[in-house]
Amino acid sequence: MEIEKNDAWQRHQLAMVERMQRDLARLTHPVIRAVGLCGVAYLASWVLVMVLGAAAGAMVVVAAVSAAVLVLGAPAFVLAVGVERFFRARFARISR
Repeated sequence: MEIEKNDAWQRHQLAMVERMQRDLARLTHPVIRAVGLCGVAYLASWVLVMVLGAAAGAMVVVAAVSAAVLVLGAPAFVLAVGVERFFRARFARISR
């Protein structure tokens, strides 16, 4: 005997998953933005170091700090992206 899920149950599941995603997005989105911003700062500072050479001593510090944040924030970034991908897959599965 196979029991099919009715439309009300699917809407309930979708609403529950959307609520969970919204609650977790308050934690995941700032991590994604911070790591992205540090990645941009890292690349921009190294561009200036390559163009200006040794005269860009402050940019080496910016590159070092942003690289440290990238390395330390990488596990949190991977977790945040994984959570977002999980919920997108869940939305796609429920919406079908």
